[in-house]
Amino acid sequence: MMRNDRTKGFFVSFDFSSDAMSEIQAFFKKTGKSIIALTVKDILEEQIAYKLA
Repeated sequence: MMRNDRTKGFFVSFDFSSDAMSEIQAFFKKTGKSIIALTVKDILEEQIAYKLA
C-alpha cells in the first residue's frame, strides 16, 4: 500500500485477533489509509459487500 500509494488494502485470514484489529485501526489513524479485514467465512458466506460499504 505504501509503496504504490494505495488508499485501501485487504487482509484475508481465517480469523483476526483483537491485537490485529487494533493495529489495523492504528495504521488508519497514523496514515489515513484503510485496511479491510476479511475472513474466509465472510467470503464464503458472501458478506463482502457489508465490509466494503
